[in-house]
Amino acid sequence: MKITNKYNLPSPIYNAIVNDDYDDGGADITASSLWKPTQMLDLTDKHEEDIEVDASDFLGTLLGKALHDYIRKYDTEAQTEQRLFTHVEGMLLSGQFDRLIVSKGIIQDYKVTSVARFNHQKHESEWENQLNTYAFLLRKHGVDIRALQIVAILRDWSDFSAERNLDYPNIMVQVVDIPLWTPGDAEHRISERVNAHKVPAPCTDEERWYRRPKFAVMKNGRKNAIKLFEDEAEALSFIANATDSRLLYLQRRPGDSLRCRKYCSAAPFCPQWQADDTRTAIPEE
Repeated sequence: MKITNKYNLPSPIYNAIVNDDYDDGGADITASSLWKPTQMLDLTDKHEEDIEVDASDFLGTLLGKALHDYIRKYDTEAQTEQRLFTHVEGMLLSGQFDRLIVSKGIIQDYKVTSVARFNHQKHESEWENQLNTYAFLLRKHGVDIRALQIVAILRDWSDFSAERNLDYPNIMVQVVDIPLWTPGDAEHRISERVNAHKVPAPCTDEERWYRRPKFAVMKNGRKNAIKLFEDEAEALSFIANATDSRLLYLQRRPGDSLRCRKYCSAAPFCPQWQADDTRTAIPEE
């Protein structure tokens, strides 16, 4: 993988990114890559030497790693950052948990993230999948796991917003409980996922983070849409039946495969993305 520095990051930051010492221990697949789209992971492996990314894409990862390394120095009650291995369906799976409180059977994982992503992700499956894979690995090594937690550090947390919004996180660090799968459920899900990677498949709409096209009813002299529709006929009907219909018009907002467009380094080598009709569209942010 080629790492560029198009924004001229200071050399210590750039060098820290380029010389990252991550090591998966020779595993075929890891706790985090297991849950990535199969096509995305396959193309990334096949084109590793040709993929070009910019160092700025890794700034969040660098921040998280620096925080992990510093906190670990002062953790006196838990096991930290231990990599575990087990074979699943003929493949070697590995995972490195951040923190294990052995006496309580609790796995904790640190996440440096934004408030918006925290509010969204705590309801999604990515964190749940990853932590349950750590639990699966620890059970294989004789450890009883009773709870999973995310320790989220919110890098853009604002005291001003916390004072004025009851739904806003009250402090910068939030501890969130994550659903724990039963041992049998974990075995089934992880085995199924390992087998899926043996025959990579095109990405689903969910995996592409696909946003459907929208039809915006606009009004002369106004910048924002009056109403958004997913169905063009409904939008046209709304305009036709409006009392001020002569002032209204329809604006088509293109769909967007967000992950492909912004967050997949293998996209330039992906036939599905090359054929995606959202690729040349300019999405509404």
